[in-house]
Amino acid sequence: MAIRQLSLTDFRNLKSTTLDFDRRYNFISGDNGSGKTSLLEAIFVLCQAQSFRAHQLKQCINHDKSEFLLFGRFQGYKAGLARYRDKLEIRIDGKAIKRRSELVKKAPIKMVNAESFVLVDGAPANRRSFLDWCMFHVEPDYAEFWHQFQHALKQRNHILKSKRDLDLLDYWDRRLLEPSLELNRMRQRYSDRLQATVRDQFTEILNGVPLAIEYLQGWPRDKTLAQSLEDRRDRDIRAGFTGVGIHRDDLELTTQGRKVGEVLSRGQSKRVCLVLLMAVLQLVNNTNSDPVILLIDDLHSELDRGAQELVYRQLIQMDLQLFISNIELAVPSALEAKEFKMFHVEHGIIKPRNFS
Repeated sequence: MAIRQLSLTDFRNLKSTTLDFDRRYNFISGDNGSGKTSLLEAIFVLCQAQSFRAHQLKQCINHDKSEFLLFGRFQGYKAGLARYRDKLEIRIDGKAIKRRSELVKKAPIKMVNAESFVLVDGAPANRRSFLDWCMFHVEPDYAEFWHQFQHALKQRNHILKSKRDLDLLDYWDRRLLEPSLELNRMRQRYSDRLQATVRDQFTEILNGVPLAIEYLQGWPRDKTLAQSLEDRRDRDIRAGFTGVGIHRDDLELTTQGRKVGEVLSRGQSKRVCLVLLMAVLQLVNNTNSDPVILLIDDLHSELDRGAQELVYRQLIQMDLQLFISNIELAVPSALEAKEFKMFHVEHGIIKPRNFS
């Protein structure tokens, strides 16, 4: 769902304001530290009820205030979020909601910034999170299976850590199996689709680098998950946590049989990351009738101009609502002929402006 209007109060260093956005293209300019990233963060928080910069939302409250308020008008609904020092309130169309997932599923949103480029050589958790975002928005049952898995894993780990009630491990092993195997099948299926999408649509950006994507399940291939849990039980008891399962999954990224992070230059690795991000955006776009919101924070400092133009040419072919920040008051040439809105941020004050 595209966001049509945002109202914010006491969020970070931003002055209270209400902004009307373009359905497709929005540009944000301003010096470093002016508040450009904070504006992107406010949009992200309103859609996700979490930040890409802070572990706790209370860190987003203006240091002189006791709360921040965000309100947005989207295509088809309204959402409000208030973060106080001691609690969080979320409302959709005026109704209070308890599960964060109810808000998250309303408006798929993705962030591209410097941290996005750890996808290639960062921890497996980054790649699992990357795949989970896609699954959440394309598989209706994914969130429920994920909730069941997380609950069972938490209970199992509690028993392993406390070394008490070990006779209940059989029960929680059984509870782990169904959601784990369902999630495993979904991840495998969409990993294959991810590979096909990269091959069919994004090879130009890879600039001659062949990319292979393989889904690696978090237990031995020659054993079932049930067997693996049983075989590792003694080791899990000693360690105090579950050592096999879908929480150990990974995506292996290789080029000509070697891991991407070991052989590609930093510039090539960044292109691989962007291609993967665009591929999951395409998969979600193909499933949803409404646009994905894409926030791009200073891509100009991460990619050369040629790569930037290739990326923007691909993005405008998707049904996305783009928010693009950079220091210069400039529009990428691929988007110059499009209708757009531009905002300038200076000392926390956001002003719409005409571009000429």
